[in-house]
Amino acid sequence: MVTMMSTKLTKGGQTTVPKEVRTALGIADGARVYWSFDGRRAWVSATPTDPLEVTGEEDFRIRLAEAKDDAAAGRVRDARAVSAELRARYNLA
Repeated sequence: MVTMMSTKLTKGGQTTVPKEVRTALGIADGARVYWSFDGRRAWVSATPTDPLEVTGEEDFRIRLAEAKDDAAAGRVRDARAVSAELRARYNLA
């Protein structure tokens, strides 16, 4: 079951996380919250999301298509080249 709540956004872009949500997620005063955004929806959580977590078949197919597009457009780098670059940059053996 999904519960819909609303809060008002200030001019500075701030909002209040409703008490029911803070309680349910265990968010205390001064705690960090994490926002996720998929291009259409945003959600807040008390723990960071795992960027490698696949949430279902549709998510898997979308990620696979994006990976293929990235590879075709040359936006993918060889892991060995990246590793060598980082070792050189930070003077690691």
